[in-house]
Amino acid sequence: MRIATATSVLFQHTIQDAVRLVAQLGFDGVDIWGGRPHVYRNDLTGEGLGELRGLIADLGLTVVSLMPAFYRYPHSFSNPNPRVREDSIGYVRQCIDNAAVLGAGIVLIVPDHSLHGQPREASRARFTESVDVVARYASQYDLMLGIEVLYYDETDYVNSAEDALAIIDELGHRNIGVVLDTGTLNLSKDDPAEALTKLGGRLLQVHVNDNEGGREQQNLIPGEGTYDFRSLIHTLREHGYPGFLSAELTKGYADDPEPPLRTTVERLRAWLQAA
Repeated sequence: MRIATATSVLFQHTIQDAVRLVAQLGFDGVDIWGGRPHVYRNDLTGEGLGELRGLIADLGLTVVSLMPAFYRYPHSFSNPNPRVREDSIGYVRQCIDNAAVLGAGIVLIVPDHSLHGQPREASRARFTESVDVVARYASQYDLMLGIEVLYYDETDYVNSAEDALAIIDELGHRNIGVVLDTGTLNLSKDDPAEALTKLGGRLLQVHVNDNEGGREQQNLIPGEGTYDFRSLIHTLREHGYPGFLSAELTKGYADDPEPPLRTTVERLRAWLQAA
């Protein structure tokens, strides 16, 4: 297993300065945030994306994923307004194009929450239809779409590995997998061993962050909350997980992100060595 971080916590940096800092701190990979001021829609030309890919390669980093700006943003795959869904699908298509140029292996697909009064199953059906469209589009590239399992405060229809797998099985596309998040696992109290057994090779990535185990996703530095990362790493090794542990820290660290990122990579390396 290798260690990466999302650039979202570095939103006060340019994307170029962000990846330089990620490399300087000793991470192996980087998850590119698809919002401003990083890689949003057409903000970078094809030439600019190529230059960014070259910079990342020169720094010795792997582009693990591109993470579209979805959570609490204007984009939604389940909104009842078809114009919103159409715009959101168009946005993710652009993210997929950008990811392909950058050499990313995964494009994250983030479920959102049903609007007040909207039936959960209707939201799930619209989300599934939207994922179908973008999966067909993404099939032209050598990359995967990763549906992230989230806690109930973030979505009401993809809250477990089973929920994500049901959508994948319904669609039947080979270019869709699942992304787990330690913050969600800590809040839901789901057994990672059971989730890994069900997912098998469909587990694409693990996001790492911590919380106090209450009812809120806090995205703290690993080790600052109550989650047992040593046990998780042991379980991942038992199941032969070969991918990245990608830190996804709260924007609350953005004013001085270097110390929390350094602590994150140091703790994860120590836990990996001890497991």
